[in-house]
Amino acid sequence: MKTTVAVFVFVVALSLAYSGTAAEAVNCKVRPTFSSQGSIAEVVLREIRQARSQLVLAVYGFSNPLLAEELAKLAGRGVAVKVKIDDEKSKERKEGRVIEVLKAAGVSVQAVAPEGRNHNKFAVIDDSRVITGSYNWTLKAEKNWENLLILDCPELARMYLREWEAIH
Repeated sequence: MKTTVAVFVFVVALSLAYSGTAAEAVNCKVRPTFSSQGSIAEVVLREIRQARSQLVLAVYGFSNPLLAEELAKLAGRGVAVKVKIDDEKSKERKEGRVIEVLKAAGVSVQAVAPEGRNHNKFAVIDDSRVITGSYNWTLKAEKNWENLLILDCPELARMYLREWEAIH
């Protein structure tokens, strides 16, 4: 009996250790958006306005004041908003202005990856929706050929949240 319990505990621990790995297949509702269809910032605004409890964001650059203002409004409504931005990029003037707006609104902003680059571009909304793609949260991105995926998927959101926590 002790051996059976020990094997069961080992199998459960092993399955928990491997849950959420990149090889795990997940079924999600996916909505793609392309810059050829119009402003991706408008799509991002529509999605982030739906946040009710939490929004975490990992970005390389962030200079779009409309997106910053919307995150500030979310924080004002009591939504926990947390941003991780690339350390070097955070020191640039455009990003600095956005960071000031966010911090003044109570948004947690952390400069990360001082030894490399935080080249992520994703947000997790309410532990259930992921926004990701090539789109940088910058004004310049509105003139680029960009793409964005909106993934309604709690399992995937948990994976992205774990990754967000790992970024330093």
